[in-house]
Amino acid sequence: MTAEAPIAAESVAAPSIWRSAISTIGSRAIDIPSRYGFHILVAWKLGVVDAGAFYIAFSLLTMAAGLGRLGIDRAMTRDVARALALGRHGEARSTIRHGMLMIAGLSLAAGLLLAVLAPFLAEHLFGSPRLERSLILAGVAIVPLCLSAGAAGALAGLHRLAVSQMIYSWLWPALFCVMAIFLPLSVERAMILLIASTGLAALLSILLLFRMIPAAATAIPAASPPLLALGWSLFTTEIVQLLLAGLPGPVLGIFADEATVGAYAMAWRLALVLNLLVVAVAAMVSPRFADCAAREDSIGLRRNAAFSLGLVLGMGVGPLAVLAIGAPWLLGLFGPGFASGATELRLLLLGQAVLMLSATAPELLGMTGHERAMRHVNLAAILFYVPALCLLSWLMGGEGAAVANILAAIVSGGGALWLAQRWLGFTPPAALIAAIRSRRSMARG
Repeated sequence: MTAEAPIAAESVAAPSIWRSAISTIGSRAIDIPSRYGFHILVAWKLGVVDAGAFYIAFSLLTMAAGLGRLGIDRAMTRDVARALALGRHGEARSTIRHGMLMIAGLSLAAGLLLAVLAPFLAEHLFGSPRLERSLILAGVAIVPLCLSAGAAGALAGLHRLAVSQMIYSWLWPALFCVMAIFLPLSVERAMILLIASTGLAALLSILLLFRMIPAAATAIPAASPPLLALGWSLFTTEIVQLLLAGLPGPVLGIFADEATVGAYAMAWRLALVLNLLVVAVAAMVSPRFADCAAREDSIGLRRNAAFSLGLVLGMGVGPLAVLAIGAPWLLGLFGPGFASGATELRLLLLGQAVLMLSATAPELLGMTGHERAMRHVNLAAILFYVPALCLLSWLMGGEGAAVANILAAIVSGGGALWLAQRWLGFTPPAALIAAIRSRRSMARG
């Protein structure tokens, strides 16, 4: 055994699950005023039509930024957590350095591709030449956005969950709000502020990452595990989320109009309140799954799966009911014209409910070495969702896009639960039910 490979429990102890949950969800709670402040400012200052134009560019930025990471941030989360569990600090440092360099190169390529395609997309696909400059600016914003995500993924692997979630979720929207609240906005000015806010966030996140990297026990550089193959397998789960979030904007921009895009975009942002909870809990529990897998702790896997799903359901049912009942009023707060998306919001909430029931199952598979199996389900969901979205959007507009969202959630969520049962012998819902029964039996005894 080398100096860098002591028993996991003697090297790096993960914080308690309750403390991790509180810090992670607490940091995500800050996401609500910052991220929703971002969307409120965009809707309020641009109006429903210009907001639709902005969200066409922003949706393409979101999807292209996924190509700028290819899941390498999540691969770093798993491999850094595994390295720390085994006491291999040098390997963790090498993984972080290698991953950040890969993300820098991929994000630069993705940004250049979007900028080069901007004239064609604006003129021929969306029939709106004014979008060209906004799309070019969106390409510029990809690089700092991806670097921030890479640093956040590495920090999650280091069990710095509160800092990681700050970077993943609310840092750049908060910076955007600080600048935008005092300035007049147009579609192009909003994209310029997006570049400034993501740039500052990237700088801060990289500084925090290098400050928190553990020191290696030896001066000899350790080998980094291959990240691209793992990242791509893990990224297939994220692709589904990226397409659910980003693809309706451009598709509705083709088959409907910018006002429809604006109303749907606000409905989707409200529905994402539930997704914020799912993502926060998944980020909290992912390094724990990796840690348990590295130590072959099957009981710990079940316990963490049950706790994480119980947390999602316990905290998510109430907001889901409030959003469904108050849909027209809540959308009306964004300004005139946005309340037309109330039906879309209620349909989107059904899709979020499906994803809540399968919450953390994709992370459970990815962090335990079954990412390739999950990849097939995700690819099936993508192949099903894209044509369904185009067809239903053409036939039903925004409501059709929301129905396609539900169908994709059923395929991806149901597939993840089936794979968890097949490869691990349990699912998070089954683990939660077993935990509840066990507590009741203990209470009666």
